[in-house]
Amino acid sequence: MANRQYRLIDLIDDMCNGKDVFFHSVRNAKDVMTYDVKTLTPQDTIEKCLNILKKNKIRHIPVVDISTKGKGKQYFVGIISQRDVFRQISPYLGKVGEEDSDLKALKQPLVKIVTENPKTVSPETPIQDMISIMIDERIDSIPVLLDEDIVGIVTTTDVLKVFVRLDAIGRLYREKTTTEERGRFVDLLSKDSDHAVLELSSALRTVKDIMTEQVVCLEERNDLADVMEVMQRGKFRHVPIVDKQKSLVGLISDRDVLRHLPFRADTFEPQDEVFRTSLFNVDPKEPIIRQYTSHIMKRDITYVTPDCSFHDAVKMLYEMKISCLPVTDDGNKLLGIVTVTDVIRGLLAAYALFEKVLA
Repeated sequence: MANRQYRLIDLIDDMCNGKDVFFHSVRNAKDVMTYDVKTLTPQDTIEKCLNILKKNKIRHIPVVDISTKGKGKQYFVGIISQRDVFRQISPYLGKVGEEDSDLKALKQPLVKIVTENPKTVSPETPIQDMISIMIDERIDSIPVLLDEDIVGIVTTTDVLKVFVRLDAIGRLYREKTTTEERGRFVDLLSKDSDHAVLELSSALRTVKDIMTEQVVCLEERNDLADVMEVMQRGKFRHVPIVDKQKSLVGLISDRDVLRHLPFRADTFEPQDEVFRTSLFNVDPKEPIIRQYTSHIMKRDITYVTPDCSFHDAVKMLYEMKISCLPVTDDGNKLLGIVTVTDVIRGLLAAYALFEKVLA
């Protein structure tokens, strides 16, 4: 189907008439990417990077350099994530126990930790292909390049924003979707539909429709080494902490783990691996990894029940800038977890459904 340019009034009219305009107008990476991209150079320091991450409330920064050829043209080098930075700074920084080496770590150039040649897309890359890369590679962001120049970046936050927009469109059809028989999400991909947004809303109504029920959890008596082991074995980034009655008492993310690991004096060499397990490399005799989870976990966490609206959960993830929501019953017993990855899988399925409509 040829691309069609819409005026704002045309979009509104078509949405009110029940047409799936959203999927027509939001098709490529350029339609969802962030254009105002903060960048650093390989010579900038970890300290500067950390300050920019905090100031702009972002988790990824592309690294660029100036070519010695072609009139000093800027080119894309790689990406720095918040995880990379956390792994290089000491948990004792600014605290009792701080050492000179901890301050020295802040002065390291980014060239030592930048991940070079990461997965990238172009502005014209279809959203389905872009999301598939993010899911398969287990990455939270993907740079958008045009002729080796960074022109944008797509993060999981940008993907969540798409669902927030979809919810706004879906509200125009609320009366219809609440009266029709509810469909199962997996069934949507095996039948035709005249209204992709309506069909998606019919299946993705509550957290229960998308949550992961088989959750690996630990208890407060477990230690940091146990957390690292289950994260690496299962290749996931969040571990709920429960008591003996399986009630939720806390949550530990991979970023929490990295904040507690000691400063790496050795040269960091990013590896071509999906889960970045090298970030967890630490001397097994290091005392800090024997800390109990009760000393590391976050206790003030946001959680939901299975009947929580799917779009309310997405909005919470988006507005609170968090990566997961534990799911509990009314008695606080852990039932499952919803992650940003679960949500973007839903968006991938939504576009697959739309493509079937066009076929």
